[in-house]
Amino acid sequence: MLLGRLRSLRERVRAQPELIGRTAIVLLIKLGAAGLSYAMFIAIARALDAEAFGSFGLAFSAATLGAVIIGFGQKAYILRRAPVLFAARNQAAVGALNRRALLVFALMTILIGGLGLLAVTAWPTTLPAGLWLWATGAAGLFALAEYQQSTARSAGIFIRALAPRDLVWRILVIAFAVGAASATWMSAQSIFAALVLSLAGLLLAQQAWLPPLRPGLAAPAVDDRSRVWLTASVGLWGVAIIQALIPNLSVLAAGFILDVDTAGLLFAALRTAMLLQIFQMAANLVIAPSIARLQAENNLIKLQTESRLITLLAALPLAGLLIIFALAGDWVMSIFGPEYAGSGSILLVLALGFSTNAVCGPTAQMMESLHDERALFVILTVSAAISTVLIFILGFAFGVLGVAVAVSLHSVMWNLAAYIRIWRRHGIRVGLI
Repeated sequence: MLLGRLRSLRERVRAQPELIGRTAIVLLIKLGAAGLSYAMFIAIARALDAEAFGSFGLAFSAATLGAVIIGFGQKAYILRRAPVLFAARNQAAVGALNRRALLVFALMTILIGGLGLLAVTAWPTTLPAGLWLWATGAAGLFALAEYQQSTARSAGIFIRALAPRDLVWRILVIAFAVGAASATWMSAQSIFAALVLSLAGLLLAQQAWLPPLRPGLAAPAVDDRSRVWLTASVGLWGVAIIQALIPNLSVLAAGFILDVDTAGLLFAALRTAMLLQIFQMAANLVIAPSIARLQAENNLIKLQTESRLITLLAALPLAGLLIIFALAGDWVMSIFGPEYAGSGSILLVLALGFSTNAVCGPTAQMMESLHDERALFVILTVSAAISTVLIFILGFAFGVLGVAVAVSLHSVMWNLAAYIRIWRRHGIRVGLI
Protein backbone atom coordinates (compact mmCIF):
# COMPACT_ATOMS: atom_id res chain seq x y z
CA MET A 1 0.00 0.00 0.00
CA LEU A 2 2.80 2.40 0.93
CA LEU A 3 4.72 1.56 -2.26
CA GLY A 4 1.59 2.23 -4.29
CA ARG A 5 1.15 5.66 -2.73
CA LEU A 6 4.81 6.51 -3.36
CA ARG A 7 4.52 5.46 -7.02
CA SER A 8 1.38 7.57 -7.37
CA LEU A 9 3.18 10.56 -5.83
CA ARG A 10 6.14 10.09 -8.19
CA GLU A 11 3.84 10.02 -11.22
CA ARG A 12 2.02 13.18 -10.14
CA VAL A 13 5.33 14.96 -9.54
CA ARG A 14 6.51 14.05 -13.05
CA ALA A 15 3.21 15.18 -14.54
CA GLN A 16 3.38 18.66 -12.97
CA PRO A 17 7.04 19.78 -12.98
CA GLU A 18 6.25 23.51 -13.05
CA LEU A 19 4.01 23.30 -9.99
CA ILE A 20 6.57 21.21 -8.13
CA GLY A 21 9.36 23.61 -9.08
CA ARG A 22 7.47 26.63 -7.77
CA THR A 23 6.59 24.76 -4.61
CA ALA A 24 10.24 23.83 -4.04
CA ILE A 25 11.46 27.40 -4.52
CA VAL A 26 8.83 28.90 -2.24
CA LEU A 27 9.36 26.16 0.33
CA LEU A 28 13.11 26.85 0.42
CA ILE A 29 12.50 30.57 0.92
CA LYS A 30 9.88 29.92 3.59
CA LEU A 31 12.14 27.43 5.34
CA GLY A 32 14.87 30.05 5.34
CA ALA A 33 12.39 32.62 6.62
CA ALA A 34 11.23 30.26 9.38
CA GLY A 35 14.80 29.60 10.46
CA LEU A 36 15.67 33.28 10.40
CA SER A 37 12.46 34.21 12.23
CA TYR A 38 13.27 31.68 14.91
CA ALA A 39 16.84 32.96 15.12
CA MET A 40 15.51 36.52 15.31
CA PHE A 41 13.33 35.79 18.33
CA ILE A 42 16.16 33.86 19.99
CA ALA A 43 18.57 36.77 19.42
CA ILE A 44 16.04 39.20 20.85
CA ALA A 45 15.32 36.95 23.85
CA ARG A 46 19.04 36.69 24.63
CA ALA A 47 19.54 40.43 24.20
CA LEU A 48 16.76 41.26 26.70
CA ASP A 49 15.93 40.07 30.19
CA ALA A 50 12.82 37.95 30.78
CA GLU A 51 10.56 40.91 31.62
CA ALA A 52 11.70 42.97 28.63
CA PHE A 53 11.25 39.99 26.31
CA GLY A 54 7.78 39.50 27.76
CA SER A 55 7.01 43.14 26.91
CA PHE A 56 8.37 42.57 23.41
CA GLY A 57 6.20 39.46 23.03
CA LEU A 58 3.10 41.33 24.13
CA ALA A 59 3.80 44.23 21.76
CA PHE A 60 4.70 41.92 18.85
CA SER A 61 1.50 39.92 19.35
CA ALA A 62 -0.49 43.16 19.41
CA ALA A 63 1.28 44.31 16.22
CA THR A 64 0.57 41.01 14.48
CA LEU A 65 -3.12 41.20 15.37
CA GLY A 66 -3.16 44.91 14.50
CA ALA A 67 -1.72 44.15 11.07
CA VAL A 68 -4.73 41.98 10.28
CA ILE A 69 -7.10 44.73 11.40
CA ILE A 70 -5.25 47.33 9.35
CA GLY A 71 -5.11 44.98 6.34
CA PHE A 72 -8.92 45.10 5.91
CA GLY A 73 -8.94 41.81 4.02
CA GLN A 74 -6.91 43.24 1.14
CA LYS A 75 -4.33 40.44 1.14
CA ALA A 76 -7.03 37.87 0.39
CA TYR A 77 -8.93 40.23 -1.93
CA ILE A 78 -5.92 40.90 -4.17
CA LEU A 79 -5.21 37.16 -4.34
CA ARG A 80 -8.74 36.66 -5.61
CA ARG A 81 -8.71 39.48 -8.15
CA ALA A 82 -5.14 40.07 -9.30
CA PRO A 83 -4.54 36.68 -11.02
CA VAL A 84 -7.59 37.31 -13.20
CA LEU A 85 -6.57 40.91 -13.95
CA PHE A 86 -2.98 39.97 -14.75
CA ALA A 87 -4.21 37.18 -17.03
CA ALA A 88 -6.31 39.81 -18.85
CA ARG A 89 -3.22 42.10 -18.97
CA ASN A 90 -5.12 44.75 -17.01
CA GLN A 91 -2.20 46.17 -15.02
CA ALA A 92 -3.98 49.51 -14.62
CA ALA A 93 -6.81 47.88 -12.64
CA VAL A 94 -4.27 46.25 -10.32
CA GLY A 95 -2.62 49.65 -9.81
CA ALA A 96 -6.02 51.09 -8.82
CA LEU A 97 -6.45 48.33 -6.23
CA ASN A 98 -2.93 49.03 -4.94
CA ARG A 99 -3.76 52.73 -4.52
CA ARG A 100 -6.96 51.89 -2.66
CA ALA A 101 -5.15 49.43 -0.38
CA LEU A 102 -2.39 51.91 0.51
CA LEU A 103 -4.96 54.54 1.43
CA VAL A 104 -6.84 52.07 3.64
CA PHE A 105 -3.63 50.96 5.38
CA ALA A 106 -2.57 54.55 6.08
CA LEU A 107 -5.94 55.59 7.50
CA MET A 108 -6.31 52.46 9.63
CA THR A 109 -2.77 52.79 11.02
CA ILE A 110 -3.37 56.41 12.03
CA LEU A 111 -6.70 55.50 13.62
CA ILE A 112 -5.34 52.56 15.61
CA GLY A 113 -2.24 54.52 16.62
CA GLY A 114 -4.35 57.38 17.93
CA LEU A 115 -6.77 55.14 19.82
CA GLY A 116 -3.92 53.10 21.28
CA LEU A 117 -2.10 56.21 22.46
CA LEU A 118 -5.24 57.48 24.17
CA ALA A 119 -5.78 54.08 25.80
CA VAL A 120 -2.27 53.69 27.24
CA THR A 121 -2.32 57.30 28.41
CA ALA A 122 -5.68 56.97 30.16
CA TRP A 123 -5.01 53.48 31.55
CA PRO A 124 -1.26 53.05 32.12
CA THR A 125 -0.06 49.47 31.63
CA THR A 126 3.21 47.61 31.91
CA LEU A 127 3.95 48.66 28.33
CA PRO A 128 5.00 52.30 27.73
CA ALA A 129 3.20 54.51 25.23
CA GLY A 130 6.31 54.72 23.04
CA LEU A 131 6.39 50.96 22.61
CA TRP A 132 2.73 50.88 21.62
CA LEU A 133 3.35 53.54 18.97
CA TRP A 134 6.27 51.57 17.50
CA ALA A 135 4.08 48.46 17.57
CA THR A 136 1.37 50.34 15.65
CA GLY A 137 3.91 51.35 13.02
CA ALA A 138 5.03 47.74 12.78
CA ALA A 139 1.41 46.63 12.35
CA GLY A 140 0.91 48.94 9.38
CA LEU A 141 4.11 47.74 7.74
CA PHE A 142 3.27 44.09 8.36
CA ALA A 143 -0.08 44.64 6.59
CA LEU A 144 1.65 46.31 3.64
CA ALA A 145 4.29 43.57 3.43
CA GLU A 146 1.66 40.82 3.27
CA TYR A 147 -0.28 42.73 0.61
CA GLN A 148 2.76 43.35 -1.58
CA GLN A 149 3.78 39.71 -1.40
CA SER A 150 0.28 38.61 -2.45
CA THR A 151 0.21 41.07 -5.35
CA ALA A 152 3.60 40.00 -6.66
CA ARG A 153 2.75 36.30 -6.34
CA SER A 154 -0.42 36.92 -8.34
CA ALA A 155 1.79 38.24 -11.13
CA GLY A 156 3.91 35.07 -11.01
CA ILE A 157 6.76 36.75 -9.10
CA PHE A 158 7.86 34.62 -6.17
CA ILE A 159 11.52 35.09 -5.21
CA ARG A 160 11.50 38.89 -5.46
CA ALA A 161 8.15 38.97 -3.69
CA LEU A 162 9.23 36.90 -0.70
CA ALA A 163 12.97 37.49 -0.22
CA PRO A 164 13.01 41.14 1.00
CA ARG A 165 10.79 40.62 4.03
CA ASP A 166 11.24 36.89 4.63
CA LEU A 167 15.03 36.88 4.39
CA VAL A 168 16.74 40.28 4.20
CA TRP A 169 14.64 42.01 6.87
CA ARG A 170 15.10 39.24 9.43
CA ILE A 171 18.86 39.21 8.84
CA LEU A 172 18.98 42.95 9.51
CA VAL A 173 17.01 42.62 12.77
CA ILE A 174 19.18 39.71 13.93
CA ALA A 175 22.32 41.71 13.22
CA PHE A 176 20.97 44.62 15.25
CA ALA A 177 19.93 42.43 18.20
CA VAL A 178 23.27 40.63 18.30
CA GLY A 179 25.36 43.73 17.75
CA ALA A 180 23.57 45.83 20.36
CA ALA A 181 22.94 43.06 22.90
CA SER A 182 25.39 44.44 25.46
CA ALA A 183 24.39 48.09 25.04
CA THR A 184 22.85 49.78 28.06
CA TRP A 185 20.12 51.36 25.92
CA MET A 186 18.94 47.99 24.56
CA SER A 187 15.20 47.54 25.22
CA ALA A 188 12.01 46.23 23.68
CA GLN A 189 11.38 49.72 22.29
CA SER A 190 14.78 49.94 20.59
CA ILE A 191 14.19 46.52 19.01
CA PHE A 192 10.87 47.69 17.61
CA ALA A 193 12.43 50.89 16.28
CA ALA A 194 15.03 48.86 14.40
CA LEU A 195 12.54 46.42 12.87
CA VAL A 196 10.14 49.20 11.83
CA LEU A 197 12.76 51.39 10.15
CA SER A 198 14.45 48.49 8.34
CA LEU A 199 11.16 47.03 7.08
CA ALA A 200 9.93 50.43 5.87
CA GLY A 201 13.06 50.87 3.76
CA LEU A 202 12.80 47.38 2.26
CA LEU A 203 9.11 47.74 1.35
CA LEU A 204 9.73 51.05 -0.40
CA ALA A 205 12.62 49.53 -2.34
CA GLN A 206 10.50 46.53 -3.30
CA GLN A 207 7.71 48.77 -4.57
CA ALA A 208 10.17 50.72 -6.71
CA TRP A 209 11.70 47.48 -8.00
CA LEU A 210 8.48 45.66 -8.98
CA PRO A 211 6.00 47.56 -11.23
CA PRO A 212 2.97 45.35 -10.26
CA LEU A 213 3.22 46.73 -6.70
CA ARG A 214 2.98 50.39 -7.65
CA PRO A 215 -0.24 52.35 -7.15
CA GLY A 216 -1.89 53.67 -10.29
CA LEU A 217 -4.20 56.50 -11.23
CA ALA A 218 -6.70 54.51 -13.31
CA ALA A 219 -10.18 53.64 -12.07
CA PRO A 220 -10.76 50.14 -10.69
CA ALA A 221 -12.26 47.47 -12.93
CA VAL A 222 -16.04 47.12 -13.03
CA ASP A 223 -15.87 44.04 -10.81
CA ASP A 224 -14.03 46.11 -8.19
CA ARG A 225 -16.40 49.03 -7.86
CA SER A 226 -16.69 50.37 -4.33
CA ARG A 227 -19.79 48.51 -3.14
CA VAL A 228 -18.64 45.12 -4.42
CA TRP A 229 -15.10 45.68 -3.13
CA LEU A 230 -16.35 46.79 0.29
CA THR A 231 -18.71 43.83 0.69
CA ALA A 232 -16.03 41.30 -0.26
CA SER A 233 -13.35 43.03 1.82
CA VAL A 234 -15.45 43.07 4.98
CA GLY A 235 -16.11 39.33 4.69
CA LEU A 236 -12.46 38.51 4.05
CA TRP A 237 -11.41 40.95 6.81
CA GLY A 238 -13.55 39.21 9.39
CA VAL A 239 -12.08 35.84 8.46
CA ALA A 240 -8.52 37.19 8.71
CA ILE A 241 -9.13 38.76 12.12
CA ILE A 242 -10.61 35.60 13.57
CA GLN A 243 -7.76 33.51 12.12
CA ALA A 244 -5.14 35.71 13.79
CA LEU A 245 -7.07 36.27 17.01
CA ILE A 246 -6.44 33.22 19.19
CA PRO A 247 -2.62 32.84 19.04
CA ASN A 248 -2.04 36.54 19.65
CA LEU A 249 -4.88 36.92 22.14
CA SER A 250 -3.45 34.01 24.12
CA VAL A 251 -0.19 35.89 24.70
CA LEU A 252 -2.02 39.05 25.70
CA ALA A 253 -4.32 37.02 27.97
CA ALA A 254 -1.33 35.28 29.58
CA GLY A 255 0.11 38.68 30.43
CA PHE A 256 -3.20 39.63 32.04
CA ILE A 257 -4.01 36.33 33.79
CA LEU A 258 -0.48 35.42 34.85
CA ASP A 259 2.46 37.85 34.36
CA VAL A 260 4.65 39.42 31.71
CA ASP A 261 7.42 36.83 32.09
CA THR A 262 4.95 33.97 31.49
CA ALA A 263 3.58 35.80 28.45
CA GLY A 264 7.13 35.82 27.10
CA LEU A 265 7.44 32.06 27.68
CA LEU A 266 4.16 31.40 25.85
CA PHE A 267 5.25 33.72 23.04
CA ALA A 268 8.50 31.74 22.64
CA ALA A 269 6.61 28.42 22.61
CA LEU A 270 4.06 29.72 20.10
CA ARG A 271 6.72 31.03 17.73
CA THR A 272 8.52 27.69 17.94
CA ALA A 273 5.36 25.66 17.32
CA MET A 274 4.49 27.92 14.39
CA LEU A 275 7.51 26.50 12.58
CA LEU A 276 5.17 23.61 11.77
CA GLN A 277 2.90 25.96 9.83
CA ILE A 278 5.65 27.07 7.49
CA PHE A 279 5.32 23.99 5.28
CA GLN A 280 1.60 24.44 4.71
CA MET A 281 2.09 28.19 4.36
CA ALA A 282 4.55 27.61 1.53
CA ALA A 283 2.06 25.28 -0.11
CA ASN A 284 -0.69 27.90 0.25
CA LEU A 285 1.50 30.56 -1.37
CA VAL A 286 1.84 28.40 -4.46
CA ILE A 287 -1.69 27.01 -4.65
CA ALA A 288 -3.57 30.29 -4.01
CA PRO A 289 -3.32 31.70 -7.58
CA SER A 290 -4.11 28.24 -8.99
CA ILE A 291 -7.25 28.00 -6.85
CA ALA A 292 -8.56 31.29 -8.23
CA ARG A 293 -7.77 30.30 -11.82
CA LEU A 294 -9.04 26.72 -11.69
CA GLN A 295 -12.19 27.77 -9.84
CA ALA A 296 -12.91 30.32 -12.58
CA GLU A 297 -12.44 27.50 -15.13
CA ASN A 298 -14.66 25.19 -13.02
CA ASN A 299 -11.89 22.57 -13.13
CA LEU A 300 -12.52 21.15 -9.66
CA ILE A 301 -10.88 17.79 -10.38
CA LYS A 302 -7.53 19.37 -11.14
CA LEU A 303 -8.02 21.73 -8.21
CA GLN A 304 -8.41 18.77 -5.84
CA THR A 305 -5.41 16.98 -7.36
CA GLU A 306 -3.09 19.96 -6.99
CA SER A 307 -4.28 20.76 -3.47
CA ARG A 308 -3.79 17.21 -2.19
CA LEU A 309 -0.41 16.89 -3.86
CA ILE A 310 0.93 20.09 -2.35
CA THR A 311 -0.55 19.21 1.05
CA LEU A 312 1.24 15.86 0.98
CA LEU A 313 4.54 17.50 0.03
CA ALA A 314 4.16 19.94 2.94
CA ALA A 315 3.19 17.24 5.45
CA LEU A 316 6.28 15.08 5.00
CA PRO A 317 8.90 17.47 6.48
CA LEU A 318 6.40 18.62 9.11
CA ALA A 319 6.22 15.12 10.55
CA GLY A 320 9.96 15.12 11.18
CA LEU A 321 9.87 18.44 12.99
CA LEU A 322 6.97 17.29 15.15
CA ILE A 323 8.98 14.25 16.24
CA ILE A 324 11.85 16.52 17.32
CA PHE A 325 9.48 18.62 19.42
CA ALA A 326 8.07 15.49 21.03
CA LEU A 327 11.45 13.98 21.90
CA ALA A 328 13.51 17.09 22.68
CA GLY A 329 11.01 19.85 23.44
CA ASP A 330 12.71 20.97 26.66
CA TRP A 331 16.04 21.37 24.89
CA VAL A 332 14.44 23.28 21.98
CA MET A 333 12.86 25.76 24.39
CA SER A 334 16.12 26.19 26.35
CA ILE A 335 17.63 27.79 23.24
CA PHE A 336 15.78 30.98 24.18
CA GLY A 337 17.52 30.95 27.56
CA PRO A 338 17.80 28.79 30.68
CA GLU A 339 14.61 30.29 32.12
CA TYR A 340 12.61 28.72 29.27
CA ALA A 341 13.92 25.16 29.79
CA GLY A 342 11.39 22.66 31.08
CA SER A 343 8.53 24.02 28.98
CA GLY A 344 8.64 21.32 26.32
CA SER A 345 5.16 20.11 27.25
CA ILE A 346 3.73 23.52 26.34
CA LEU A 347 5.52 23.38 23.00
CA LEU A 348 4.23 19.89 22.24
CA VAL A 349 0.61 20.78 23.02
CA LEU A 350 0.78 23.77 20.69
CA ALA A 351 2.57 21.77 17.99
CA LEU A 352 -0.09 19.05 17.96
CA GLY A 353 -2.78 21.67 17.38
CA PHE A 354 -0.92 23.41 14.54
CA SER A 355 -0.31 20.03 12.86
CA THR A 356 -4.03 19.75 12.09
CA ASN A 357 -3.68 22.23 9.25
CA ALA A 358 -1.07 20.04 7.58
CA VAL A 359 -3.53 17.14 7.50
CA CYS A 360 -6.58 19.14 6.42
CA GLY A 361 -4.74 21.19 3.76
CA PRO A 362 -5.37 24.80 2.60
CA THR A 363 -8.92 24.88 3.97
CA ALA A 364 -9.17 28.62 4.58
CA GLN A 365 -7.55 29.53 1.26
CA MET A 366 -9.88 27.15 -0.56
CA MET A 367 -13.05 28.49 1.06
CA GLU A 368 -12.06 32.10 0.37
CA SER A 369 -11.31 31.37 -3.28
CA LEU A 370 -14.56 29.43 -3.66
CA HIS A 371 -16.45 32.52 -2.38
CA ASP A 372 -17.46 30.67 0.77
CA GLU A 373 -15.84 33.14 3.16
CA ARG A 374 -19.08 33.74 5.08
CA ALA A 375 -19.25 30.10 6.12
CA LEU A 376 -15.55 30.20 6.97
CA PHE A 377 -16.16 33.28 9.10
CA VAL A 378 -18.93 31.49 11.01
CA ILE A 379 -16.71 28.44 11.56
CA LEU A 380 -13.78 30.54 12.76
CA THR A 381 -15.97 32.75 14.94
CA VAL A 382 -17.60 29.85 16.76
CA SER A 383 -14.26 28.12 17.26
CA ALA A 384 -12.59 31.34 18.41
CA ALA A 385 -15.43 32.11 20.83
CA ILE A 386 -15.13 28.68 22.42
CA SER A 387 -11.35 28.92 22.60
CA THR A 388 -11.43 32.45 24.05
CA VAL A 389 -13.60 31.27 26.91
CA LEU A 390 -11.33 28.26 27.39
CA ILE A 391 -8.21 30.44 27.43
CA PHE A 392 -9.42 32.22 30.54
CA ILE A 393 -11.01 29.18 32.21
CA LEU A 394 -8.06 26.85 31.61
CA GLY A 395 -5.57 29.68 32.14
CA PHE A 396 -6.85 30.44 35.62
CA ALA A 397 -7.13 26.71 36.44
CA PHE A 398 -3.92 25.29 34.93
CA GLY A 399 -1.75 28.26 34.08
CA VAL A 400 0.16 28.57 30.82
CA LEU A 401 -0.39 24.89 29.91
CA GLY A 402 -4.15 25.45 30.03
CA VAL A 403 -3.80 28.42 27.68
CA ALA A 404 -1.79 26.24 25.28
CA VAL A 405 -4.52 23.57 25.28
CA ALA A 406 -7.17 26.18 24.42
CA VAL A 407 -5.07 27.49 21.51
CA SER A 408 -4.58 23.98 20.10
CA LEU A 409 -8.28 23.13 20.36
CA HIS A 410 -9.08 26.18 18.23
CA SER A 411 -6.83 24.96 15.41
CA VAL A 412 -8.31 21.45 15.53
CA MET A 413 -11.94 22.61 15.61
CA TRP A 414 -11.93 25.08 12.75
CA ASN A 415 -9.75 23.03 10.39
CA LEU A 416 -11.90 19.92 10.70
CA ALA A 417 -15.13 21.92 10.32
CA ALA A 418 -13.79 23.71 7.22
CA TYR A 419 -12.59 20.44 5.66
CA ILE A 420 -16.03 18.88 6.09
CA ARG A 421 -17.71 21.98 4.65
CA ILE A 422 -15.53 21.95 1.49
CA TRP A 423 -16.08 18.22 1.02
CA ARG A 424 -19.87 18.34 1.43
CA ARG A 425 -20.60 21.54 -0.50
CA HIS A 426 -17.99 21.49 -3.27
CA GLY A 427 -17.05 17.80 -3.42
CA ILE A 428 -13.34 18.54 -2.98
CA ARG A 429 -11.05 16.64 -0.63
CA VAL A 430 -8.53 19.39 -0.10
CA GLY A 431 -6.30 17.59 2.41
CA LEU A 432 -5.05 14.11 3.27
CA ILE A 433 -8.07 12.79 5.13
